[in-house]
Amino acid sequence: MSYVRSEQITIKNPENEMGRAYETVDAFIKDAGITGKTALRIRLLSEEVLRLARSIIGCEEKLFRLEGDNRVVRIYLDAANRIDKDKQKELMSVSKSGENIGGSGGFFGKLISLFSSDDYIESNWSLKDYEDELRRRREEDKYSQESWENLERSVVAAIADDIEVGIGRQKIRMIVTKDLSESLGEASSAAPETVTDCAFVNCRKADEKQFLKDADRLIKQMDVSQKDAMHLKLLVEEVAGMLRTLTLDYEAMFWFEKYKHECCLKVSGKTEMDIMKKKDLIDISSSKKNSAAKGIMGKIGDVIENGLLNYEEGSRLSQMYGGACVDYGSMGIYGGSPDSMVPGVMWSLRDYREALGGVEGEEAREAWDELERSIVASLSGDVLVSVKKDRMDLTVVYKLKG
Repeated sequence: MSYVRSEQITIKNPENEMGRAYETVDAFIKDAGITGKTALRIRLLSEEVLRLARSIIGCEEKLFRLEGDNRVVRIYLDAANRIDKDKQKELMSVSKSGENIGGSGGFFGKLISLFSSDDYIESNWSLKDYEDELRRRREEDKYSQESWENLERSVVAAIADDIEVGIGRQKIRMIVTKDLSESLGEASSAAPETVTDCAFVNCRKADEKQFLKDADRLIKQMDVSQKDAMHLKLLVEEVAGMLRTLTLDYEAMFWFEKYKHECCLKVSGKTEMDIMKKKDLIDISSSKKNSAAKGIMGKIGDVIENGLLNYEEGSRLSQMYGGACVDYGSMGIYGGSPDSMVPGVMWSLRDYREALGGVEGEEAREAWDELERSIVASLSGDVLVSVKKDRMDLTVVYKLKG
């Protein structure tokens, strides 16, 4: 699985350069070994990003490229932050009024407005944070649906796993990320049949009984079989136990997404990490480094904490088995770039399991025994962890038994 970087296309005159941009997309898909419906989804995402590039008014040129492999793809769009002040104010006024922007309103207009900021303060925006904000608003006001419906109608928001926009004094960069992990199955390729309400949890009010009570309520909303409901409750209990052991300050929400043949437990959280909190967490983590992570969920908690600490993000995590180390951090890591230019951590239980299969000796057998005893490892199709800056996302994939 080789890492591929496409040619970078400079878009000055969209009408003349779109053909070449599409050729670049097709060449990248071929070189990365992406095929079938997955290739179609990457092309659709690229078309939406190029449509955005065509719609941005006032930028002299935009730079477009793709990077990744057949597991994770990132699409980049860069623009110089040199839009005329009067044009900025005009565009921001239009975007806030909800009128058409560059031929499209709604979520597409939201993205365009980010390239048209009316001040030069450096800032960051992401689709995941925006979705969380809308989920909170929907929980507080059931009639606050318009923004969510705009989001659901957006092709780019429906297909992408995240969209990040970084606004600097000289440059604006958008990165669209698509996780092609096979274990995500329908969650990567189809709209969910049911999305439950959200429930909330934070470290200061960590009430495990309330967490499990909320989970019962959400599971009932999906109308799954009694057997599936029991299995989902067991998975929730494991996740609740992991969250309880985290040594960082966090606020999180969780919900379920049901598809035709599978269900995902989703956990999304943020931590307020300043310099002093980071130092305290490093001290705590350093004192824990010689102690064994308790089971698979303990390892997942370690991946989250080390990812937030940002020290080569989880890849240094190891544990002693039978007198030798098993590196459970790097074994499960995926989605990075060879030069480590991609920040954050992506870790998969399935990747860890497959990598562990290539390790021999007593230490590997002990790690396998731990894996086989794990409720999460036996019931889930995969557990995927994403940590970036002060944000953590956890997805537990479960195949419905009926």
